[in-house]
Amino acid sequence: MPVDNDAPLSDAELTAVLRELASDAPMEELYRRHRSAVLSYARTCCRDPHTAEDLVSEAFARTLQAVRSGGGPEAAWRPYLLTVVRRIAAEWMGTARRTELSADFERWLSNLPDTSQSESGEERILRLEDNSLVLRAFRSLPERWQAVLWHTAVEDEPASKVAALLGVGASGVGSLASRAREGLREAYLAAHLERTSISEECRRYSSLLGAAVRRTGRRPNQDLERHLAQCARCRHALVELTDLNERLGSTLPAGVLLWGGSAYAAARMTEAGASAAGAATAPSTPDGGAFLDGGTGWWVRATGSPLRSGAVAGGALTAIGIAVLILPVPFDDDKGSSPSQAESKPTLTLVEHPPPVTLTPTPSQPTPSDQAKPSAQASGTPSTETTDTQQPRLGTVTWSGTLRNTGITTQCVEPAGTTVVQNLCNGSKDQVWQSVSFKDNKDYSRLRNAATGECIDYRVGTQKVYDNAAHIQITMGPCRTDGDGQLFRFDPWWGESDGSYLVRAELEDGKPWDEMQLGMLDWWEGNDPPPETDAPVVLTYNYYNAPRLRYRREGV
Repeated sequence: MPVDNDAPLSDAELTAVLRELASDAPMEELYRRHRSAVLSYARTCCRDPHTAEDLVSEAFARTLQAVRSGGGPEAAWRPYLLTVVRRIAAEWMGTARRTELSADFERWLSNLPDTSQSESGEERILRLEDNSLVLRAFRSLPERWQAVLWHTAVEDEPASKVAALLGVGASGVGSLASRAREGLREAYLAAHLERTSISEECRRYSSLLGAAVRRTGRRPNQDLERHLAQCARCRHALVELTDLNERLGSTLPAGVLLWGGSAYAAARMTEAGASAAGAATAPSTPDGGAFLDGGTGWWVRATGSPLRSGAVAGGALTAIGIAVLILPVPFDDDKGSSPSQAESKPTLTLVEHPPPVTLTPTPSQPTPSDQAKPSAQASGTPSTETTDTQQPRLGTVTWSGTLRNTGITTQCVEPAGTTVVQNLCNGSKDQVWQSVSFKDNKDYSRLRNAATGECIDYRVGTQKVYDNAAHIQITMGPCRTDGDGQLFRFDPWWGESDGSYLVRAELEDGKPWDEMQLGMLDWWEGNDPPPETDAPVVLTYNYYNAPRLRYRREGV
């Protein structure tokens, strides 16, 4: 096979030269390759762009020192540098530079579970790293596998670019990534078994966890099902394994970075989109944003609101091309903002429920108003909804009660015609919701109102921008058997022990509601007070971990 002498050196080859020679040229090339990504992440930790630049410089300086001392990365420079950024930021928590860190990063590090006041920021980070099975599994892999997983799944870079970083042919990237994915699953199971408190029964069922993930759609092993019903650790392991298998692009940064993983991944995705667009200007929209993907997506303006940031920032990107998400604290630079979104890992928790009740719809006669409504066929809009005289058999009610907002504890969710709002909690049937199971995915359920018999629906909603934050208008509509656009899962909030939940929409790549959740339209506590009556409830992102974007389930 002929050797291409003009091919750029891989990261591992540059590292070898850096260790052998006194020249700084290899480091300059590595800096060029990784600086933009490292700066994207540093901005999630800092209050302003200048501090983020300092954090990046120190991260590269420490990594260079480690490499020349015989340590540091070889092929997996990107995840190593991002880890160094997080650790330096944690160190700053105990110094005068603490005031330069973002308020959200400071709050996240201060409120980690099981944290004692005597622990330093570095000690807290090291403990958190040790507790992350995803991180331990990832670090146990060969560095080439770490690098190919990160650059393909997280950065979503083309095979030609990944090949150059790894020193392989573009055609070999896919097979290398496939082997690395399988290796990550096996390493995760090994890390799960290394837990000192794991029982012998858990060890016996560990191999079945991997098989359950690979053989999705097949009849589950009943012995494993019984074990999972009793073992929270193995349930959690199965959830993370499933996420590694199906949603590696979001699960890997969350598990490896621990802080700001979703914000970083979204920023890098947007940055890649901006690079691909080149100098082309997207067509303008009425609200000053720009269309993506032929008008199916959106970009939020980076200026013009008190936060000067949005879920995804477009239009005029900053000089260094950093994508902008809702920030913990706005930067002083009018062009820059720092993506910050503390992670909320999917967890599976058994909750005390009342005995399941099978829903048996009672047919009713159509009213004159129903007869006057135009049919879906007449309007030209396809529909899977059923009529009142032929309602579907849905599932079982696994919970029934009110949804009380965590940020405004006097308000509960209720329908208002075709919309969903919050009003003063009054114990009425309008504020009673039922979690109705979905047979195709037991992790999700519909949210059905006890008074109207209709479900919360987000399928027909489109993403809009309000105060530079993205949201989808939700409606009340007939419950559908396919569950499309009506499924939710309750993720326990991992921060404060307030018993609240993130009420998340269905995770589905390519859908506008992917990674969104129920919350108040007026979620930002720094704005004017929300309406005292009929405060709108929408689907939105977990901005700032705002309390108004979480709910407490109160059973009846």
